[in-house]
Amino acid sequence: MAVALSCGAAGLTAQSRPSPVVDPVATVTSGRPLPGPVFESAPFSRAVARGTRTRTGEPGPSNWVQHARYRIDAALDPNASRLTGRESVVYLNHSPDTLRALAVYLRQNVFAAASPRRSSVPITGGVTLSRVAVAGRPLGASADTTRPGYNVDGTVMWIRLPAPVLPGDSARLAFAWSFTPPPTPSDGREGRDGHVFFLGYWYPQLAVYDDVNGWVTDPYLNGAEFYMDPADYDVRLTVPHGWVVGATGVLADSSVYSARTRTRLADARRSGRVIRVLTPGADAAAALAPGHGHATWHFVARNVRDFSWGTSDQYAWDATRALVARDSGSAPDTVAINSFFRLTKKAAAWSFGGARFTRDAIEQMSAWLWPYPWPQMTSMEGVIQGGGMEYPMMTLMQSWADTLSLAGDLMHETGHMWFPMQVGSNETRHPWMDEGLTQFDVAQGMRVLYGEPRQGGRPNDSEPGQRSLYLAALRAGLDQPLMRWGDLASQDLYFITYYDKTAQVLAALRGVIGADTFHRALRAYGRRWIGRHPYPVDFFNTFDAVAGRDLSWFWDTWFYRAWPLDQAIASVATDGDSVAITIQDRGLAPMPVPLVVTRAGGVAQRVDVPVDVWLKGTRTHVVRVAAQPAITRVEIDPHGAFPDLDRARLVWTPSP
Repeated sequence: MAVALSCGAAGLTAQSRPSPVVDPVATVTSGRPLPGPVFESAPFSRAVARGTRTRTGEPGPSNWVQHARYRIDAALDPNASRLTGRESVVYLNHSPDTLRALAVYLRQNVFAAASPRRSSVPITGGVTLSRVAVAGRPLGASADTTRPGYNVDGTVMWIRLPAPVLPGDSARLAFAWSFTPPPTPSDGREGRDGHVFFLGYWYPQLAVYDDVNGWVTDPYLNGAEFYMDPADYDVRLTVPHGWVVGATGVLADSSVYSARTRTRLADARRSGRVIRVLTPGADAAAALAPGHGHATWHFVARNVRDFSWGTSDQYAWDATRALVARDSGSAPDTVAINSFFRLTKKAAAWSFGGARFTRDAIEQMSAWLWPYPWPQMTSMEGVIQGGGMEYPMMTLMQSWADTLSLAGDLMHETGHMWFPMQVGSNETRHPWMDEGLTQFDVAQGMRVLYGEPRQGGRPNDSEPGQRSLYLAALRAGLDQPLMRWGDLASQDLYFITYYDKTAQVLAALRGVIGADTFHRALRAYGRRWIGRHPYPVDFFNTFDAVAGRDLSWFWDTWFYRAWPLDQAIASVATDGDSVAITIQDRGLAPMPVPLVVTRAGGVAQRVDVPVDVWLKGTRTHVVRVAAQPAITRVEIDPHGAFPDLDRARLVWTPSP
């Protein structure tokens, strides 16, 4: 079924909304492919019929999302490099379906010898399960599908329940497990490096059961990232005394701190200064409560999709605050900012910018999108060798010595606190929905703080840089559709495709519908899907509705195809009292043509050629303008709204 684009903000119906006309025989007669409609999947159409989705991009009145409550007690033994844990879960069935089995991720099994994966990793043995229970009843591993029990297939465990979970009911699960965190370099998302540990995807976690596809249990292959439901966490972490812990959520019991630390944290949040809370070594005795042996840190987090944590006895700890305006006219709220890092030459930028840049990112993204919703944000250095990784209220970053690179990476990873930490898209299948949107957002935040482009800055932190990276890959013949599932994409093109190409496609969309409309649509999409699971069609339909336009030609061209944009000015010729400007569409991506004619004296005339011209199959179009005053320059897209393959062909000047 084709996507029906119903009422938008202006109350237009699908029939009355302006839409381009695609000639159905043009591909045959002109020899050029043309974009087609965007089709819903059959499961999405069924969700619309059930009232959980709409064709305006809003969640349906019957939309639901599953929820879980986790209680976890874990202990880290650094000497043995072993984590042991016990976990109880209450899984709430908000769906209208009866569930006879539950799917649980054991993502640490990607480090087991027999598990499939997309790249080499250290082999740790994966997860050792010592208890699986439902409603207090222990279950055993069994391949017998007719009886209660469980079986593990790579990174996914299926639990066959003793009794089904009815709609509106809940299931009580319990697990005991242990594993060895992988040594660095591992997979770029967690692990251990000497006395630095970062624990990500470290506990048995319920898979997503959503209103479109039911259980979504794509294996974790150490490639594309995650799809997770919102949940509540109550977590106690036992580590050696003298080690500091940073985690998702807030510390429920500050008795692990000394009075000095509590005073410094309060001062940082009140004053906004960056305050050194702890320096590793002897200072730890003054920063932490007296004790010996071990200490237990208790964290709680509400309505987040995951929980991560890191710990070390080598960390310095800086704290400050971010100011976030919640409502127009009200006093800004404060968000506690914590930054943990080693005092090494390799990580030199962290002492200067770890806390500052994390604060900047929270404030910039809150202003660009919508206010950061949680009381704290933590950035942590170490373990990974390149870039960073995001978790709710946390980022894990490499050991940057260059301050601008650290600022860009923290802007990106902190930007993920919006997509996908709040707007819970399926990263595994559609990485563009979190990486691409965040890459675009990074450029907006970095432009405000540092200008665009900044000398010496990394290309992926600015729109011009993102364009150069995408076009370089395109010219080399290395392009792929954005809608290709993450684990099916070429690993060599993963970053260019899902990050930089998406960012450039969004910039082009802004050029098509206008900056104000684009910004309204982006915010509308995000806000309406906070705490929910948008699919790509929800994104497309939201923009169609807010813009009041059928943009199916754009979605098909830029998301489902790998088509280059290649326009050109073929000729400029005087014909009596007019000038004929011949423009050509030499590529495969049809786009509007913003044409600017500059005349003697500097007066500029803009002529907008709609995309409809190319959607009829033609390759050439003539624009006629007055011959006087004399024309000194003709240019397509002078402001660089679109990622054209060769901008040299977009400019004409008269011969001397």
